[in-house]
Amino acid sequence: QPLIDALPSCATEACVVLMKEIIASGEVEEDKVEYFFWSFSFIPKPTSGMIESLAPLLKSPGASQSCFLGVTALLHRFCSSYNSCDGVPAVQSVMWTLGKFLGRNCTVQDSERLSEVQLVLKAIGNAGLAAASLAPVLSLCASLKSNPIEIRLAAIQAFRRIPCSVRVSDLLPAGD
Repeated sequence: QPLIDALPSCATEACVVLMKEIIASGEVEEDKVEYFFWSFSFIPKPTSGMIESLAPLLKSPGASQSCFLGVTALLHRFCSSYNSCDGVPAVQSVMWTLGKFLGRNCTVQDSERLSEVQLVLKAIGNAGLAAASLAPVLSLCASLKSNPIEIRLAAIQAFRRIPCSVRVSDLLPAGD
């Protein structure tokens, strides 16, 4: 138990891999899992190995909100200190997974899917620089009038950390 309590303070790749294994095993209480995810955003020097080990958790059925937000916060911190992080395979893997959740334009059929897409859009906003590759999809999500207003707003908010050079290109349609 003391080892598990101390793991989030460790902040090394080995500790993150161990936390991921513990989370995947399902052998710890939910609040401990939430604490692990929350701790990822405070790792001072994330590595691509950390991202690579955590990426599969996003694909696990019933991945929690804190899973999406913790992993993408780690991604943001990694990209803030690593030039051209969008070329890193681990980063591409996470962004591909998030992009898959959105589909081509964020269409939703029911309230369960609506909250899932909202969460994914929030996670994409969290990822920041890494999310530049998803800018065209975000643009479609925001501009599609048939999408619910909550989705359109969440797509616009997802641009918050994407560099202006990506945002101000011809992504959003002019007029109307």
